[in-house]
Amino acid sequence: MAFSPLANGFLSGKYGKGTQFDGKLDYRSTMPQFTEKGVEQNSVLLSLINNIATKKNVTSSQISLAWMMCKKPYIVPIPGTRKAERLRENAAAANVVLTSDEIAEIDGTLDHMEMSPVFGGSRIIKESNP
Repeated sequence: MAFSPLANGFLSGKYGKGTQFDGKLDYRSTMPQFTEKGVEQNSVLLSLINNIATKKNVTSSQISLAWMMCKKPYIVPIPGTRKAERLRENAAAANVVLTSDEIAEIDGTLDHMEMSPVFGGSRIIKESNP
């Protein structure tokens, strides 16, 4: 099961530079991916996801979830939401088909970018072969 598959809404593309969360009411106010620096560091990925979503006439959230679902048959992303419309949107990600080129483009971007820290996540350090 994928933990917080939309990075607490970050991969939805709905929050960018200047987004303010109420520190008393919204725990995202302290999450590194929502800081100015985090948004900047992840902008290449967000732009790519948005571009693919626009071409397919779907949302960035749906592209993010579809990418996770295509990786391994045992990966089950379960995004949380408080809104019925988001639940329907997220469920519709199961109908999004990504091409092998789109998957490779997302994978390649992730492999070669400096991502910000993400709350609940850990930095993955790839070992190089000597």
